[in-house]
Amino acid sequence: MNAPVPGRLIAPLPLLSLGVSIAIAAGLPFADLRTAAGAESMVLYSVHCALPLFLVAFVASSLVRLWPSRVTRWLLRNRRAFGLAFALGMAWHLAFVAYFMSRFNKHLNGLALGMDVAGLIFLIALTVTSYRNVRQRMPARSWLLLHRAGVYAIWFLATWIYLLSMRYSPDLTHVAALVILLSALGIRALSRRYAGKARTASHAART
Repeated sequence: MNAPVPGRLIAPLPLLSLGVSIAIAAGLPFADLRTAAGAESMVLYSVHCALPLFLVAFVASSLVRLWPSRVTRWLLRNRRAFGLAFALGMAWHLAFVAYFMSRFNKHLNGLALGMDVAGLIFLIALTVTSYRNVRQRMPARSWLLLHRAGVYAIWFLATWIYLLSMRYSPDLTHVAALVILLSALGIRALSRRYAGKARTASHAART
């Protein structure tokens, strides 16, 4: 008999938030923040730690549509918790970016700065509108469009970061992250195609 997947664990958000914070903090003893290289390593490492949380939120609904099960339905029910924990992980990342830029007088070029600012704006907007009292004040279509645009913008920004990382310092971690990001996009595309075929079949059955 398969063990049931609990629908209500002990508040997933605190557990996920604690988990990503511990994972990021665990990298600090191995990074010399007195050097630019050490600070930059934490900038990337914090993204590594936060990325899995985003990916779960990014594909949760698609996984349920393609492979419905207790596990995928649990992931979908807790998508908001994964998204908010990802936002916390990115807050760590932005703190390291700010430290790196101020401590070592580093500056981003115009394109990188623009992309980071756009990503930050979307991240803040998605985080704020994830709370029920804010969501209820928004038209449903506006909320849906914001979150759809936001997750794709963050996906694009993460993909761009790993593409640049592979250009300057390629390693298996960056390759794996890029493959997973592209696979996640493929899962969403496959889910949309499946949903389109289901709607077509349903319409044909009614006519």
